[in-house]
Amino acid sequence: MVSLKRVSAIDRVCHGQEGATEKFFYMYMCHFSQVHVRLPLDDFTMGVLSALNVAHTQLHPNSWAYLQAFHILCQSLYLEPSPYAFLYFYDTRPRQPTTWFSLISRPSISRLDAFSQSFKHFKDGYFKVVVKEEGKPYFLNADGSTKFPFSWTGTPSRYKDMGTDELSAGDKEVVEILMKFVDKLPTKGLVRVYNSVHPIIDIEGICLLLKLC
Repeated sequence: MVSLKRVSAIDRVCHGQEGATEKFFYMYMCHFSQVHVRLPLDDFTMGVLSALNVAHTQLHPNSWAYLQAFHILCQSLYLEPSPYAFLYFYDTRPRQPTTWFSLISRPSISRLDAFSQSFKHFKDGYFKVVVKEEGKPYFLNADGSTKFPFSWTGTPSRYKDMGTDELSAGDKEVVEILMKFVDKLPTKGLVRVYNSVHPIIDIEGICLLLKLC
């Protein structure tokens, strides 16, 4: 499906696809070890990257934690996670020149607490993911275009104070259910479910925390 390759001395996460014979993207080691991202990426995750118009490594690891926690939270509530229901809770402020891209919680409506992780030296550990022929349906559209940006973009999307009138009926329903919770939920605890030996038990624990059981 994919091939994981060590990077060379000249590889940089912000490099494009110039001269490459196969499609590839970079991933940080902390994506696997600390926020437990797995391959192939699910449609929700690829949809968020596409909506933000950023590559995998362009989104800061702390923002990945929000994304992962939101996914598990929706699973716990039997909701379908969607990119725009997720992005409703965040603002984005793209910087020029382009650098790592972060999601900023909207204070009045945020439902996840800060991940509280500095991710020191995360920039130093990364590798190249090369998409092989059998993996193309997971990462490429029928026309051969990528399902999310494989390389850093110079035009990340700007979101600020998104209104519910901008959401689809399904997204609005997800937001309305999550807005019923007053307290911020534990991002770190939610992310930890991905690496749990007993994920169902942990999800049930989250349900108890949410006072749903």
